[in-house]
Amino acid sequence: MIAVAILFTIGCSSGPPAQAPASELAPSPVVPPTQTPAPTPTPEPSPVESPPPSSTTAVVFPEDEGPHDTPIEWWYFNGMLRDDAGGEYSYHFVTFQLEGTSGVTPHLLQATLGDHRSGAHYDAETLALAPTQPEAAGVDIATGGWIMRGGPDGYDMGFQLIGADGPVDLELSAVSQREPVLHGGNGLVDMGPEAGSTYYYSRTRLAVSGWIEDTGGRREVSGPGWMDHQWGDITRTDIGWDWSSIQLDDGSDLMVAVIWDPDGHRHLAGHGTYREPDGDVTHYDEDDISITSLGTWESPETGVEYPSAWRVEVAPLGLDLELTPYVEQSEFTSEFIKVSYWEGAVSVTGQREGQPVTGWGFVELVGYDPNQPQSGPSPQQP
Repeated sequence: MIAVAILFTIGCSSGPPAQAPASELAPSPVVPPTQTPAPTPTPEPSPVESPPPSSTTAVVFPEDEGPHDTPIEWWYFNGMLRDDAGGEYSYHFVTFQLEGTSGVTPHLLQATLGDHRSGAHYDAETLALAPTQPEAAGVDIATGGWIMRGGPDGYDMGFQLIGADGPVDLELSAVSQREPVLHGGNGLVDMGPEAGSTYYYSRTRLAVSGWIEDTGGRREVSGPGWMDHQWGDITRTDIGWDWSSIQLDDGSDLMVAVIWDPDGHRHLAGHGTYREPDGDVTHYDEDDISITSLGTWESPETGVEYPSAWRVEVAPLGLDLELTPYVEQSEFTSEFIKVSYWEGAVSVTGQREGQPVTGWGFVELVGYDPNQPQSGPSPQQP
Protein backbone atom coordinates (compact mmCIF):
# COMPACT_ATOMS: atom_id res chain seq x y z
CA MET A 1 0.00 0.00 0.00
CA ILE A 2 1.31 3.41 -0.90
CA ALA A 3 0.11 6.94 -1.59
CA VAL A 4 -1.72 6.09 -4.80
CA ALA A 5 -4.56 8.58 -4.42
CA ILE A 6 -2.39 11.67 -4.58
CA LEU A 7 -0.84 10.57 -7.86
CA PHE A 8 -3.99 10.89 -9.90
CA THR A 9 -3.16 14.56 -10.25
CA ILE A 10 -0.43 13.54 -12.70
CA GLY A 11 -2.88 11.50 -14.73
CA CYS A 12 -5.21 14.51 -14.95
CA SER A 13 -2.59 16.70 -16.65
CA SER A 14 -2.78 17.56 -20.33
CA GLY A 15 -0.31 14.81 -21.22
CA PRO A 16 2.40 12.58 -19.78
CA PRO A 17 4.93 14.50 -17.70
CA ALA A 18 8.29 15.37 -19.17
CA GLN A 19 11.39 14.09 -17.44
CA ALA A 20 12.48 16.35 -14.61
CA PRO A 21 15.40 16.40 -12.20
CA ALA A 22 15.09 15.02 -8.70
CA SER A 23 13.97 17.47 -6.06
CA GLU A 24 16.53 18.56 -3.49
CA LEU A 25 15.54 18.77 0.15
CA ALA A 26 17.76 19.31 3.18
CA PRO A 27 17.59 16.93 6.15
CA SER A 28 15.42 17.82 9.11
CA PRO A 29 17.51 18.35 12.28
CA VAL A 30 15.25 16.26 14.51
CA VAL A 31 16.67 14.02 17.22
CA PRO A 32 14.69 10.76 17.37
CA PRO A 33 13.47 9.24 20.63
CA THR A 34 15.43 6.37 22.13
CA GLN A 35 14.55 3.18 20.31
CA THR A 36 15.39 -0.47 20.28
CA PRO A 37 18.21 -1.22 17.84
CA ALA A 38 17.55 -2.38 14.31
CA PRO A 39 17.55 -6.17 13.84
CA THR A 40 20.71 -8.02 12.99
CA PRO A 41 21.36 -7.94 9.22
CA THR A 42 19.87 -10.85 7.32
CA PRO A 43 22.28 -13.73 6.57
CA GLU A 44 23.66 -14.28 3.07
CA PRO A 45 20.59 -14.50 0.81
CA SER A 46 19.46 -17.37 -1.34
CA PRO A 47 16.59 -16.86 -3.79
CA VAL A 48 13.17 -18.34 -3.04
CA GLU A 49 11.12 -19.49 -6.00
CA SER A 50 7.63 -18.10 -6.56
CA PRO A 51 4.71 -20.49 -6.14
CA PRO A 52 3.30 -22.19 -9.24
CA PRO A 53 0.25 -20.68 -10.95
CA SER A 54 -3.11 -21.57 -9.41
CA SER A 55 -6.61 -21.37 -10.87
CA THR A 56 -7.86 -20.03 -7.53
CA THR A 57 -5.67 -16.91 -7.46
CA ALA A 58 -6.16 -13.53 -9.07
CA VAL A 59 -2.38 -13.03 -9.25
CA VAL A 60 -0.26 -15.44 -11.30
CA PHE A 61 3.53 -15.82 -11.12
CA PRO A 62 5.74 -15.02 -12.89
CA GLU A 63 3.47 -13.13 -15.30
CA ASP A 64 2.21 -10.61 -12.75
CA GLU A 65 5.68 -9.55 -11.65
CA GLY A 66 5.72 -7.21 -14.66
CA PRO A 67 3.69 -4.09 -15.51
CA HIS A 68 -0.03 -4.10 -16.30
CA ASP A 69 -2.30 -2.03 -18.49
CA THR A 70 -4.04 -0.28 -15.59
CA PRO A 71 -4.48 3.39 -14.58
CA ILE A 72 -2.06 3.05 -11.67
CA GLU A 73 0.61 0.58 -10.55
CA TRP A 74 3.50 0.69 -8.14
CA TRP A 75 6.49 -1.29 -6.88
CA TYR A 76 7.44 -0.31 -3.33
CA PHE A 77 10.37 -1.24 -1.08
CA ASN A 78 11.19 -0.42 2.53
CA GLY A 79 13.91 -1.65 4.83
CA MET A 80 16.44 -1.21 7.61
CA LEU A 81 20.17 -0.87 7.01
CA ARG A 82 23.34 -0.94 9.08
CA ASP A 83 26.69 0.15 7.76
CA ASP A 84 30.12 -1.11 8.76
CA ALA A 85 30.76 2.02 10.84
CA GLY A 86 27.86 1.56 13.25
CA GLY A 87 25.37 3.70 11.35
CA GLU A 88 21.70 2.74 11.30
CA TYR A 89 19.19 3.79 8.65
CA SER A 90 15.74 3.15 7.23
CA TYR A 91 14.53 3.84 3.68
CA HIS A 92 11.62 3.56 1.32
CA PHE A 93 11.79 3.62 -2.47
CA VAL A 94 8.79 3.47 -4.81
CA THR A 95 8.13 3.66 -8.54
CA PHE A 96 4.63 4.65 -9.63
CA GLN A 97 3.58 3.83 -13.16
CA LEU A 98 0.63 5.57 -14.83
CA GLU A 99 -1.26 4.48 -17.92
CA GLY A 100 0.82 5.11 -21.02
CA THR A 101 -0.08 6.66 -24.35
CA SER A 102 1.60 6.54 -27.79
CA GLY A 103 4.09 3.92 -26.66
CA VAL A 104 5.45 5.83 -23.64
CA THR A 105 4.60 5.46 -19.96
CA PRO A 106 5.02 8.13 -17.26
CA HIS A 107 6.65 7.22 -13.93
CA LEU A 108 7.11 8.98 -10.63
CA LEU A 109 9.94 7.74 -8.38
CA GLN A 110 10.18 8.74 -4.71
CA ALA A 111 12.70 7.79 -2.01
CA THR A 112 13.50 8.62 1.61
CA LEU A 113 16.29 7.86 4.06
CA GLY A 114 16.16 8.24 7.84
CA ASP A 115 19.39 8.38 9.85
CA HIS A 116 18.56 6.92 13.25
CA ARG A 117 21.63 8.29 15.02
CA SER A 118 21.32 11.93 13.92
CA GLY A 119 17.56 12.06 13.38
CA ALA A 120 18.06 13.49 9.87
CA HIS A 121 15.47 12.67 7.23
CA TYR A 122 16.21 12.97 3.51
CA ASP A 123 13.79 12.68 0.60
CA ALA A 124 13.79 13.17 -3.15
CA GLU A 125 11.77 12.34 -6.24
CA THR A 126 12.02 12.40 -10.01
CA LEU A 127 9.72 12.08 -13.01
CA ALA A 128 10.51 10.02 -16.08
CA LEU A 129 9.07 8.79 -19.35
CA ALA A 130 9.93 5.29 -20.53
CA PRO A 131 8.89 3.10 -23.45
CA THR A 132 5.81 1.03 -22.67
CA GLN A 133 6.93 -2.54 -21.85
CA PRO A 134 3.90 -4.85 -22.07
CA GLU A 135 6.08 -7.98 -22.08
CA ALA A 136 8.49 -6.98 -19.29
CA ALA A 137 9.17 -9.69 -16.71
CA GLY A 138 9.32 -7.21 -13.81
CA VAL A 139 9.86 -3.58 -12.97
CA ASP A 140 12.46 -1.92 -15.19
CA ILE A 141 12.99 1.84 -14.93
CA ALA A 142 16.17 3.89 -15.00
CA THR A 143 16.47 7.67 -15.20
CA GLY A 144 19.13 10.17 -14.17
CA GLY A 145 20.96 7.76 -11.87
CA TRP A 146 17.75 6.35 -10.36
CA ILE A 147 17.25 2.62 -10.92
CA MET A 148 14.59 0.10 -9.99
CA ARG A 149 14.91 -3.14 -11.87
CA GLY A 150 14.12 -6.78 -11.22
CA GLY A 151 11.62 -9.53 -10.62
CA PRO A 152 11.34 -12.86 -8.82
CA ASP A 153 15.09 -13.55 -8.90
CA GLY A 154 15.94 -10.27 -7.17
CA TYR A 155 15.86 -6.50 -7.43
CA ASP A 156 18.44 -3.78 -7.99
CA MET A 157 17.84 -0.25 -6.69
CA GLY A 158 19.73 3.01 -6.83
CA PHE A 159 18.79 6.57 -5.89
CA GLN A 160 20.28 9.85 -4.77
CA LEU A 161 19.11 12.18 -2.01
CA ILE A 162 20.48 15.67 -1.43
CA GLY A 163 21.34 16.85 2.07
CA ALA A 164 22.64 20.08 3.49
CA ASP A 165 26.20 18.72 3.31
CA GLY A 166 25.92 17.19 -0.14
CA PRO A 167 24.51 14.15 -1.92
CA VAL A 168 23.67 10.82 -0.31
CA ASP A 169 23.80 7.92 -2.77
CA LEU A 170 22.52 4.39 -2.25
CA GLU A 171 22.82 1.27 -4.37
CA LEU A 172 21.07 -1.83 -3.07
CA SER A 173 20.29 -5.38 -4.17
CA ALA A 174 17.44 -7.39 -2.67
CA VAL A 175 16.69 -11.11 -2.76
CA SER A 176 13.41 -12.57 -1.50
CA GLN A 177 13.71 -15.06 1.36
CA ARG A 178 10.09 -16.27 1.23
CA GLU A 179 7.39 -16.91 -1.31
CA PRO A 180 5.20 -13.87 -2.00
CA VAL A 181 2.02 -13.39 0.00
CA LEU A 182 -1.23 -12.76 -1.88
CA HIS A 183 -3.29 -10.33 0.18
CA GLY A 184 -7.01 -10.91 0.43
CA GLY A 185 -6.41 -14.64 0.05
CA ASN A 186 -6.16 -14.62 -3.74
CA GLY A 187 -4.31 -11.36 -4.42
CA LEU A 188 -7.39 -9.17 -5.01
CA VAL A 189 -8.12 -6.79 -2.13
CA ASP A 190 -11.54 -5.22 -1.68
CA MET A 191 -11.20 -1.70 -0.24
CA GLY A 192 -14.94 -1.24 0.17
CA PRO A 193 -17.76 -0.31 -2.24
CA GLU A 194 -16.71 3.36 -2.36
CA ALA A 195 -12.99 2.83 -2.99
CA GLY A 196 -12.73 -0.14 -5.35
CA SER A 197 -10.18 -2.94 -5.28
CA THR A 198 -6.59 -3.64 -6.24
CA TYR A 199 -4.36 -6.57 -7.03
CA TYR A 200 -1.79 -6.78 -4.26
CA TYR A 201 1.03 -9.06 -3.17
CA SER A 202 4.08 -8.64 -0.93
CA ARG A 203 7.49 -10.17 -0.55
CA THR A 204 7.63 -9.90 3.22
CA ARG A 205 11.27 -10.87 3.82
CA LEU A 206 14.06 -9.51 1.65
CA ALA A 207 17.80 -9.82 2.25
CA VAL A 208 19.22 -6.45 1.23
CA SER A 209 22.87 -5.46 0.73
CA GLY A 210 24.79 -2.71 -1.03
CA TRP A 211 26.41 0.59 -0.14
CA ILE A 212 25.68 4.13 1.00
CA GLU A 213 27.93 7.09 0.19
CA ASP A 214 27.87 10.59 1.67
CA THR A 215 30.40 13.15 2.92
CA GLY A 216 31.75 10.46 5.24
CA GLY A 217 32.65 8.21 2.31
CA ARG A 218 31.27 4.95 0.97
CA ARG A 219 30.21 2.23 3.41
CA GLU A 220 28.76 -1.24 2.94
CA VAL A 221 25.21 -1.72 4.26
CA SER A 222 22.89 -4.67 4.78
CA GLY A 223 19.63 -5.51 6.47
CA PRO A 224 16.09 -6.85 6.08
CA GLY A 225 13.51 -5.43 3.69
CA TRP A 226 9.91 -5.61 2.43
CA MET A 227 8.41 -5.28 -1.08
CA ASP A 228 4.86 -4.50 -2.29
CA HIS A 229 3.49 -4.71 -5.82
CA GLN A 230 0.02 -3.29 -6.36
CA TRP A 231 -2.08 -2.29 -9.36
CA GLY A 232 -5.67 -1.64 -10.36
CA ASP A 233 -8.32 0.96 -10.99
CA ILE A 234 -8.87 2.91 -7.77
CA THR A 235 -12.34 4.46 -7.88
CA ARG A 236 -11.62 7.42 -5.58
CA THR A 237 -8.71 9.84 -5.35
CA ASP A 238 -9.51 11.20 -1.90
CA ILE A 239 -9.34 8.11 0.30
CA GLY A 240 -6.96 7.92 3.24
CA TRP A 241 -5.35 5.03 5.03
CA ASP A 242 -3.13 3.97 7.91
CA TRP A 243 -0.92 1.10 6.75
CA SER A 244 1.92 -0.87 8.29
CA SER A 245 4.28 -3.69 7.37
CA ILE A 246 5.85 -5.50 10.34
CA GLN A 247 8.60 -8.10 10.68
CA LEU A 248 8.71 -9.70 14.13
CA ASP A 249 11.88 -11.22 15.52
CA ASP A 250 10.11 -14.58 16.02
CA GLY A 251 10.01 -14.90 12.21
CA SER A 252 6.41 -13.82 11.64
CA ASP A 253 5.27 -11.04 9.28
CA LEU A 254 2.21 -8.79 9.42
CA MET A 255 0.52 -6.31 7.08
CA VAL A 256 -2.44 -4.27 8.33
CA ALA A 257 -4.36 -1.43 6.67
CA VAL A 258 -7.36 0.67 7.65
CA ILE A 259 -8.96 2.70 4.84
CA TRP A 260 -11.08 5.77 5.55
CA ASP A 261 -12.86 8.76 4.06
CA PRO A 262 -11.17 12.06 5.00
CA ASP A 263 -14.63 13.59 5.45
CA GLY A 264 -14.93 13.02 9.19
CA HIS A 265 -12.41 10.17 9.06
CA ARG A 266 -15.27 7.82 8.22
CA HIS A 267 -14.21 4.17 8.16
CA LEU A 268 -14.44 2.44 4.76
CA ALA A 269 -12.60 -0.88 5.06
CA GLY A 270 -9.73 -2.74 6.67
CA HIS A 271 -7.74 -5.89 6.12
CA GLY A 272 -4.66 -7.73 7.36
CA THR A 273 -2.35 -10.62 6.50
CA TYR A 274 -0.27 -12.59 9.00
CA ARG A 275 2.46 -15.07 8.11
CA GLU A 276 3.59 -17.53 10.76
CA PRO A 277 7.29 -18.35 11.17
CA ASP A 278 6.62 -21.69 9.47
CA GLY A 279 5.11 -19.93 6.45
CA ASP A 280 1.39 -20.48 7.09
CA VAL A 281 -0.67 -17.44 6.07
CA THR A 282 -3.94 -16.18 7.55
CA HIS A 283 -6.03 -13.28 6.27
CA TYR A 284 -8.11 -11.03 8.50
CA ASP A 285 -10.98 -8.67 7.78
CA GLU A 286 -11.76 -5.29 9.30
CA ASP A 287 -13.49 -6.75 12.36
CA ASP A 288 -10.29 -8.55 13.39
CA ILE A 289 -7.80 -5.66 13.27
CA SER A 290 -7.40 -2.30 14.96
CA ILE A 291 -4.92 0.59 14.53
CA THR A 292 -5.12 3.19 17.30
CA SER A 293 -3.11 6.41 17.47
CA LEU A 294 -1.20 6.98 20.72
CA GLY A 295 -0.11 10.56 19.97
CA THR A 296 0.24 13.21 17.27
CA TRP A 297 3.00 15.06 15.46
CA GLU A 298 2.61 18.34 13.57
CA SER A 299 4.92 18.98 10.64
CA PRO A 300 6.87 22.23 11.06
CA GLU A 301 7.11 22.46 7.26
CA THR A 302 3.50 21.93 6.16
CA GLY A 303 1.47 22.23 9.37
CA VAL A 304 -0.16 18.86 8.66
CA GLU A 305 -0.92 16.88 11.83
CA TYR A 306 -0.31 13.14 11.72
CA PRO A 307 -0.78 10.35 14.25
CA SER A 308 2.54 9.40 15.86
CA ALA A 309 3.00 6.08 17.70
CA TRP A 310 0.34 3.43 17.29
CA ARG A 311 -1.25 0.41 18.89
CA VAL A 312 -1.90 -2.43 16.44
CA GLU A 313 -4.15 -5.29 17.52
CA VAL A 314 -5.16 -8.50 15.74
CA ALA A 315 -7.69 -10.01 18.11
CA PRO A 316 -7.84 -13.61 16.76
CA LEU A 317 -4.06 -13.85 17.19
CA GLY A 318 -3.97 -12.34 20.64
CA LEU A 319 -1.49 -9.90 19.08
CA ASP A 320 -1.08 -6.49 20.72
CA LEU A 321 1.78 -4.31 19.44
CA GLU A 322 3.06 -0.78 20.05
CA LEU A 323 4.81 0.99 17.17
CA THR A 324 7.18 3.93 17.82
CA PRO A 325 8.86 6.02 15.08
CA TYR A 326 12.63 5.92 14.81
CA VAL A 327 12.59 9.38 13.19
CA GLU A 328 9.42 11.33 13.92
CA GLN A 329 10.14 13.86 11.15
CA SER A 330 9.37 11.41 8.32
CA GLU A 331 6.99 13.46 6.21
CA PHE A 332 7.34 13.29 2.42
CA THR A 333 6.21 16.38 0.50
CA SER A 334 6.10 16.03 -3.26
CA GLU A 335 7.51 18.99 -5.13
CA PHE A 336 5.68 17.82 -8.26
CA ILE A 337 2.16 17.21 -6.97
CA LYS A 338 2.25 19.43 -3.85
CA VAL A 339 0.85 16.80 -1.48
CA SER A 340 2.37 15.36 1.71
CA TYR A 341 2.20 11.98 3.43
CA TRP A 342 4.07 10.35 6.32
CA GLU A 343 6.30 7.34 5.67
CA GLY A 344 8.70 6.07 8.32
CA ALA A 345 10.25 3.15 10.15
CA VAL A 346 9.04 2.05 13.58
CA SER A 347 10.31 -0.12 16.40
CA VAL A 348 7.81 -2.76 17.53
CA THR A 349 7.21 -4.16 21.01
CA GLY A 350 4.26 -6.05 22.47
CA GLN A 351 2.91 -9.51 23.04
CA ARG A 352 1.21 -12.42 21.36
CA GLU A 353 -1.03 -14.45 23.64
CA GLY A 354 0.81 -13.03 26.64
CA GLN A 355 4.31 -13.76 25.33
CA PRO A 356 6.63 -10.81 24.54
CA VAL A 357 7.47 -10.06 20.91
CA THR A 358 9.69 -7.42 19.30
CA GLY A 359 10.53 -6.34 15.79
CA TRP A 360 10.52 -3.47 13.32
CA GLY A 361 8.23 -2.14 10.63
CA PHE A 362 7.09 0.75 8.47
CA VAL A 363 4.03 2.97 8.76
CA GLU A 364 2.40 4.95 5.96
CA LEU A 365 -0.22 7.65 6.54
CA VAL A 366 -2.16 9.00 3.55
CA GLY A 367 -5.07 11.44 3.54
CA TYR A 368 -4.08 13.76 6.38
CA ASP A 369 -2.95 16.53 4.04
CA PRO A 370 -5.98 18.72 3.14
CA ASN A 371 -4.35 19.40 -0.25
CA GLN A 372 -4.96 15.81 -1.36
CA PRO A 373 -7.19 15.75 -4.48
CA GLN A 374 -10.88 15.38 -3.75
CA SER A 375 -13.42 13.27 -5.60
CA GLY A 376 -16.62 11.49 -4.93
CA PRO A 377 -17.40 7.77 -5.18
CA SER A 378 -17.44 6.22 -8.64
CA PRO A 379 -19.63 3.29 -9.71
CA GLN A 380 -16.79 1.94 -11.83
CA GLN A 381 -15.07 -1.17 -10.45
CA PRO A 382 -11.86 -2.75 -11.73
